[in-house]
Amino acid sequence: MPTEPSSIAGISGDPDARVIPMTRRPDGTFRKERKVRPGYIPPEDVVRYSNRVLDSARPVSQPAVPATSNNTPKSKTQKKNDKRKAKRKEDGDDDAQDTMTTDQAQPTPPAPTSAPEPETAAEEPINSEKKLRALNKKLRQIEQLKERQDRGEIMLPEQTDKISKMDELVAQIQELSLSKSS
Repeated sequence: MPTEPSSIAGISGDPDARVIPMTRRPDGTFRKERKVRPGYIPPEDVVRYSNRVLDSARPVSQPAVPATSNNTPKSKTQKKNDKRKAKRKEDGDDDAQDTMTTDQAQPTPPAPTSAPEPETAAEEPINSEKKLRALNKKLRQIEQLKERQDRGEIMLPEQTDKISKMDELVAQIQELSLSKSS
């Protein structure tokens, strides 16, 4: 007597000796028949709880039909995006024809890049002021280091290098202040 599946999960057989039947994998091999313990109910077979009162109160709904794009009004951004897509599509078709003709001819050299624009006269005083402030700050730090050295504190090699460059820093400050005043 052939046994028919008694559950959604495919478990078949009498309640005492239930088994999941042998199945074929996508690659053609077979899975073994597996025994199922008595009382086991697979998740697919578990009936969802439903409240009778709520079920009777709910109206029977018809399956929703997805709205088409013609029925819904488009927002401004959607309209802009559609225009961009259409323009890209047109440009893309033209590019495809252009590339065919250029590939048959000789390759074109890369487009020359524009040279960076020189700084305007208005930006230079601002930059020189910033540099002057930064140099003055460095000078103050060096003076603090020199005071610590005079007190007898041990200095790191980097700190002694900073102190030795104090004269160069003073010269740069004087140069910037002269260029700023003129």
